[in-house]
Amino acid sequence: MSRLPSALFGLAGVCIAANVFAADATSQPVNPVGNWSEYEMILQTDQPLRGTLRQVYVDKTSWQTARLTKQLPYGTKLVARDFEAVPDGKGGWKLQNGHFVSGKATTVLIQQKEKGWGATHPEDIRTGEWEFAIFTAAGAQIPVDPEKDCMPCHKEVATTDYNFQVSRFLLQ
Repeated sequence: MSRLPSALFGLAGVCIAANVFAADATSQPVNPVGNWSEYEMILQTDQPLRGTLRQVYVDKTSWQTARLTKQLPYGTKLVARDFEAVPDGKGGWKLQNGHFVSGKATTVLIQQKEKGWGATHPEDIRTGEWEFAIFTAAGAQIPVDPEKDCMPCHKEVATTDYNFQVSRFLLQ
């Protein structure tokens, strides 16, 4: 009889550990490449000094909820799709409707919010329940260390739910 509580305690410990590792393993943002119909483009920013442009997207389901609640819900996927700008042949960039014309796609960055995500990161660097990933334009994941490559800058915009541009559209 005295072994039963020890066995249950041991089993509980294994289950808790398995859940921690499972949660950690699933804290990987989805790859949005090839699924553009699931997203709505809300912004394009031009980078004249770099000759690039960035299109910012939000998944349609979360964006619909966010416009009603004025908050980005769990499940939100913020995507930045970077392109080379098309040169105009005169030392500048081709424009259409006041924005750069997109040329070759270069990279895709995603910031995804899920309940419980972020808990594996140290508190001083954690960005709420957001995780980050970067992909090539073709969809291959680019290895990054979010704690060094993403979170330090996003931590600076904690008041806008750790994103630079999207939350301001909720205030309109």
